[in-house]
Amino acid sequence: MVRARTAIRWAISGLCAGLLTLPAAAGAATDGGATAPGEPTASGPAIAAPTAVAGALAVAPASLLEHQVAVISGTLAPVDAGRTVWLQVRQGRGSWSTVLRAQANAAGAFAISWRASRAGALTLRVVASDTASASSVTATPQATLAVYQEVYASWYGPGFYGNRTACGEKLTRSMVGIADRTLPCGTAVSLTYDGRSLTLPVIDRGPYANGATIDLTHAAAQELGITETVPVAMLSLSGSLIAPASFVSPSGSPTGATGATGTTGFAGTSLVGGATAPSA
Repeated sequence: MVRARTAIRWAISGLCAGLLTLPAAAGAATDGGATAPGEPTASGPAIAAPTAVAGALAVAPASLLEHQVAVISGTLAPVDAGRTVWLQVRQGRGSWSTVLRAQANAAGAFAISWRASRAGALTLRVVASDTASASSVTATPQATLAVYQEVYASWYGPGFYGNRTACGEKLTRSMVGIADRTLPCGTAVSLTYDGRSLTLPVIDRGPYANGATIDLTHAAAQELGITETVPVAMLSLSGSLIAPASFVSPSGSPTGATGATGTTGFAGTSLVGGATAPSA
């Protein structure tokens, strides 16, 4: 059995009242003439593998919506002050993609504005290398950036309770999960709406109407305070598959739950229940 954790928290500042707007990193410094915000390209220069890790790296904000701007700033080791730096991005365990070039100043500091064009849990680093083929290549420590995608979410449930989902689960009134057209069953998905965040598994296929991207179970919609088709921020998480969980209202007990236990997500507690969803 795998635990599915849910907590109501302020995960992404600026996501309020269903309006998915985040403050852009306006006025960020770009020491040494850094290039303007850009998109990752497969044709970026191939940087040799770093021979050392030194300096510091920070990303602000740490989470944002796709196509918004993050500022990646930091310092290099004194020996690398004034060198050309290259921003590299990696998703999951994939290869590093070189996306932007900048120049560190005489103190070794840099700041790069990058428009995140891909959704996902990204890893970033900055590599100091005067040329793409330089023999002396160093890198900063790595930092992470969560890039959410704006999607439309509807909800379902009544009329389907007791039926098996496409992932083999028996749908109950208290089951917390989503239907998605392509993500493997059991994939953990982080959703944020109106200041509330929820991590839940893919348990079904759909939706196929209303122009929605994902379909929440009624219990999941209750957790997030959703009553109609609305835009939400979504991030699929890599890692182990998770099981559907049971939602318990703040003043009641599970209704229609089968083999599931839990306490309300409004208290920020973990929910446990259900069988592990099979792989798609």
